[in-house]
Amino acid sequence: MASAFGILVGFVIVFLLGQANDGRTAIGNEATSIGTAFDEAQLFPVGEPMIQHALICYSRAVTEIEWDAMAKHESAPEVDQAYRELVAVYGDIDEPTDGAFQPAAATNSFAQIGGISTARETRLEIASNVVSPLLWGLLAGSAALVLLLLFVVTVHAKPIPQAILLGLASMFTVVLLLLVLTLSSPYGETSAPLTPELIEDNTDRMVALAPEVADEPCSFE
Repeated sequence: MASAFGILVGFVIVFLLGQANDGRTAIGNEATSIGTAFDEAQLFPVGEPMIQHALICYSRAVTEIEWDAMAKHESAPEVDQAYRELVAVYGDIDEPTDGAFQPAAATNSFAQIGGISTARETRLEIASNVVSPLLWGLLAGSAALVLLLLFVVTVHAKPIPQAILLGLASMFTVVLLLLVLTLSSPYGETSAPLTPELIEDNTDRMVALAPEVADEPCSFE
Protein backbone atom coordinates (compact mmCIF):
# COMPACT_ATOMS: atom_id res chain seq x y z
CA MET A 1 0.00 0.00 0.00
CA ALA A 2 2.82 2.37 0.87
CA SER A 3 4.45 1.64 -2.49
CA ALA A 4 1.21 2.37 -4.34
CA PHE A 5 0.81 5.67 -2.48
CA GLY A 6 4.42 6.59 -3.24
CA ILE A 7 3.96 5.84 -6.94
CA LEU A 8 0.72 7.82 -7.09
CA VAL A 9 1.99 10.92 -5.33
CA GLY A 10 5.27 10.72 -7.24
CA PHE A 11 3.45 10.62 -10.57
CA VAL A 12 1.31 13.63 -9.60
CA ILE A 13 4.34 15.64 -8.45
CA VAL A 14 6.33 14.84 -11.61
CA PHE A 15 3.36 15.83 -13.79
CA LEU A 16 2.85 19.11 -11.92
CA LEU A 17 6.57 19.89 -11.98
CA GLY A 18 6.53 19.41 -15.74
CA GLN A 19 3.64 21.84 -16.01
CA ALA A 20 5.45 24.37 -13.84
CA ASN A 21 8.53 24.10 -16.04
CA ASP A 22 6.41 24.63 -19.16
CA GLY A 23 4.81 27.65 -17.52
CA ARG A 24 8.19 29.12 -16.59
CA THR A 25 9.35 28.71 -20.17
CA ALA A 26 6.16 30.34 -21.48
CA ILE A 27 6.59 33.33 -19.15
CA GLY A 28 10.17 33.79 -20.35
CA ASN A 29 9.12 33.52 -23.99
CA GLU A 30 6.30 36.00 -23.46
CA ALA A 31 8.60 38.52 -21.76
CA THR A 32 11.19 38.10 -24.53
CA SER A 33 8.62 38.58 -27.30
CA ILE A 34 7.22 41.68 -25.62
CA GLY A 35 10.69 43.17 -25.18
CA THR A 36 11.75 42.34 -28.73
CA ALA A 37 8.57 43.83 -30.20
CA PHE A 38 9.12 46.96 -28.11
CA ASP A 39 12.70 47.35 -29.36
CA GLU A 40 11.65 46.72 -32.94
CA ALA A 41 8.99 49.43 -32.71
CA GLN A 42 11.72 51.94 -33.61
CA LEU A 43 11.71 50.43 -37.11
CA PHE A 44 8.30 52.07 -37.54
CA PRO A 45 8.92 55.77 -36.81
CA VAL A 46 5.32 56.79 -37.43
CA GLY A 47 3.75 54.04 -35.32
CA GLU A 48 6.47 53.66 -32.68
CA PRO A 49 4.64 55.49 -29.84
CA MET A 50 1.41 53.56 -30.47
CA ILE A 51 3.21 50.20 -30.55
CA GLN A 52 5.16 50.94 -27.39
CA HIS A 53 2.03 52.10 -25.57
CA ALA A 54 0.10 48.99 -26.60
CA LEU A 55 2.92 46.71 -25.42
CA ILE A 56 3.23 48.49 -22.09
CA CYS A 57 -0.54 48.27 -21.55
CA TYR A 58 -0.53 44.58 -22.41
CA SER A 59 2.30 43.87 -19.95
CA ARG A 60 0.57 45.83 -17.21
CA ALA A 61 -2.70 44.02 -17.80
CA VAL A 62 -0.94 40.66 -17.52
CA THR A 63 0.90 41.42 -14.28
CA GLU A 64 -1.71 43.60 -12.58
CA ILE A 65 -4.91 41.79 -13.54
CA GLU A 66 -4.42 38.39 -15.17
CA TRP A 67 -2.00 37.00 -12.61
CA ASP A 68 -4.64 37.28 -9.89
CA ALA A 69 -7.18 35.75 -12.26
CA MET A 70 -4.88 32.80 -13.01
CA ALA A 71 -4.61 32.11 -9.28
CA LYS A 72 -8.33 31.35 -9.56
CA HIS A 73 -7.73 29.26 -12.72
CA GLU A 74 -9.24 31.96 -14.94
CA SER A 75 -8.13 34.42 -17.61
CA ALA A 76 -8.65 38.18 -17.73
CA PRO A 77 -10.87 39.83 -20.38
CA GLU A 78 -8.77 42.98 -19.97
CA VAL A 79 -5.75 41.13 -21.38
CA ASP A 80 -7.81 39.85 -24.29
CA GLN A 81 -8.74 43.45 -25.05
CA ALA A 82 -5.15 44.67 -24.61
CA TYR A 83 -3.92 42.05 -27.08
CA ARG A 84 -6.60 42.97 -29.62
CA GLU A 85 -5.57 46.60 -29.31
CA LEU A 86 -1.94 45.62 -29.83
CA VAL A 87 -2.78 43.76 -33.03
CA ALA A 88 -4.99 46.64 -34.19
CA VAL A 89 -2.12 49.10 -33.75
CA TYR A 90 -0.05 47.22 -36.32
CA GLY A 91 -3.02 47.28 -38.68
CA ASP A 92 -3.27 51.06 -38.34
CA ILE A 93 0.40 51.72 -39.08
CA ASP A 94 0.98 53.48 -42.39
CA GLU A 95 4.70 53.29 -43.09
CA PRO A 96 6.59 53.64 -46.39
CA THR A 97 7.25 50.23 -47.95
CA ASP A 98 10.03 51.06 -50.39
CA GLY A 99 12.63 48.30 -50.66
CA ALA A 100 12.70 44.97 -48.86
CA PHE A 101 13.61 46.16 -45.35
CA GLN A 102 10.21 47.39 -44.17
CA PRO A 103 8.23 44.26 -45.11
CA ALA A 104 10.91 42.09 -43.48
CA ALA A 105 10.79 44.20 -40.31
CA ALA A 106 7.00 43.97 -40.24
CA THR A 107 7.11 40.19 -40.69
CA ASN A 108 9.52 39.79 -37.78
CA SER A 109 7.44 42.09 -35.58
CA PHE A 110 4.30 40.10 -36.39
CA ALA A 111 6.18 36.96 -35.42
CA GLN A 112 6.87 38.48 -31.99
CA ILE A 113 3.19 39.33 -31.57
CA GLY A 114 2.34 35.74 -32.46
CA GLY A 115 4.90 34.58 -29.91
CA ILE A 116 3.16 36.63 -27.23
CA SER A 117 -0.16 34.97 -28.03
CA THR A 118 1.32 31.47 -28.05
CA ALA A 119 3.10 31.96 -24.72
CA ARG A 120 -0.04 33.36 -23.14
CA GLU A 121 -2.11 30.42 -24.33
CA THR A 122 0.40 28.06 -22.73
CA ARG A 123 0.33 29.70 -19.32
CA LEU A 124 -3.47 29.99 -19.41
CA GLU A 125 -3.75 26.30 -20.27
CA ILE A 126 -1.57 25.48 -17.26
CA ALA A 127 -3.63 27.79 -15.05
CA SER A 128 -6.86 26.05 -16.09
CA ASN A 129 -5.58 22.62 -15.07
CA VAL A 130 -6.59 21.63 -11.54
CA VAL A 131 -6.16 18.52 -9.43
CA SER A 132 -9.62 16.97 -9.44
CA PRO A 133 -11.51 16.37 -6.16
CA LEU A 134 -11.46 12.66 -6.95
CA LEU A 135 -7.66 12.63 -7.14
CA TRP A 136 -7.41 14.68 -3.94
CA GLY A 137 -9.69 12.19 -2.25
CA LEU A 138 -7.55 9.31 -3.50
CA LEU A 139 -4.36 10.96 -2.27
CA ALA A 140 -5.79 11.83 1.14
CA GLY A 141 -7.41 8.42 1.56
CA SER A 142 -4.24 6.60 0.56
CA ALA A 143 -2.16 8.70 2.96
CA ALA A 144 -4.56 8.00 5.84
CA LEU A 145 -4.61 4.28 5.05
CA VAL A 146 -0.81 4.09 4.94
CA LEU A 147 -0.54 5.78 8.34
CA LEU A 148 -3.25 3.51 9.77
CA LEU A 149 -1.48 0.38 8.52
CA LEU A 150 1.80 1.68 9.94
CA PHE A 151 0.08 2.15 13.31
CA VAL A 152 -1.30 -1.40 13.21
CA VAL A 153 2.10 -2.85 12.31
CA THR A 154 3.83 -1.00 15.15
CA VAL A 155 1.09 -1.42 17.75
CA HIS A 156 3.21 -3.85 19.75
CA ALA A 157 6.30 -1.64 19.66
CA LYS A 158 7.35 0.54 22.57
CA PRO A 159 5.39 3.82 22.76
CA ILE A 160 8.31 6.17 22.17
CA PRO A 161 9.74 4.44 19.05
CA GLN A 162 6.20 4.04 17.71
CA ALA A 163 5.43 7.72 18.26
CA ILE A 164 8.67 8.77 16.57
CA LEU A 165 8.04 6.51 13.58
CA LEU A 166 4.43 7.61 13.16
CA GLY A 167 5.40 11.26 13.64
CA LEU A 168 8.09 11.12 10.96
CA ALA A 169 5.81 9.25 8.56
CA SER A 170 2.99 11.74 9.15
CA MET A 171 5.32 14.69 8.65
CA PHE A 172 6.68 13.28 5.39
CA THR A 173 3.17 12.56 4.13
CA VAL A 174 1.97 16.07 4.96
CA VAL A 175 4.98 17.58 3.19
CA LEU A 176 4.22 15.59 0.06
CA LEU A 177 0.57 16.65 0.07
CA LEU A 178 1.53 20.29 0.65
CA LEU A 179 3.93 20.06 -2.30
CA VAL A 180 1.10 18.77 -4.48
CA LEU A 181 -1.13 21.60 -3.22
CA THR A 182 1.49 24.24 -4.05
CA LEU A 183 2.24 22.85 -7.50
CA SER A 184 -1.47 22.53 -8.29
CA SER A 185 -1.76 26.33 -8.04
CA PRO A 186 1.39 27.52 -9.87
CA TYR A 187 0.11 31.10 -10.08
CA GLY A 188 -1.27 31.24 -6.54
CA GLU A 189 -0.91 34.28 -4.32
CA THR A 190 1.39 32.62 -1.77
CA SER A 191 4.34 30.30 -2.28
CA ALA A 192 3.59 30.06 -6.00
CA PRO A 193 6.35 28.53 -8.14
CA LEU A 194 5.53 30.86 -11.07
CA THR A 195 5.72 34.63 -10.71
CA PRO A 196 5.37 37.54 -13.17
CA GLU A 197 8.83 38.84 -12.27
CA LEU A 198 10.28 38.53 -15.78
CA ILE A 199 7.36 40.39 -17.34
CA GLU A 200 7.43 43.00 -14.56
CA ASP A 201 11.14 43.60 -15.09
CA ASN A 202 10.54 43.98 -18.80
CA THR A 203 7.68 46.41 -18.15
CA ASP A 204 9.94 48.51 -15.93
CA ARG A 205 12.53 48.60 -18.72
CA MET A 206 9.95 49.71 -21.29
CA VAL A 207 8.60 52.39 -18.98
CA ALA A 208 12.13 53.69 -18.38
CA LEU A 209 12.81 53.84 -22.12
CA ALA A 210 9.50 55.51 -23.01
CA PRO A 211 8.26 57.39 -19.93
CA GLU A 212 6.01 59.78 -21.86
CA VAL A 213 4.28 56.93 -23.65
CA ALA A 214 3.95 54.99 -20.38
CA ASP A 215 2.17 57.94 -18.72
CA GLU A 216 -0.73 57.63 -21.16
CA PRO A 217 -3.66 55.67 -19.63
CA CYS A 218 -4.52 52.17 -20.76
CA SER A 219 -8.04 51.10 -21.68
CA PHE A 220 -8.40 48.94 -18.57
CA GLU A 221 -7.44 51.72 -16.17
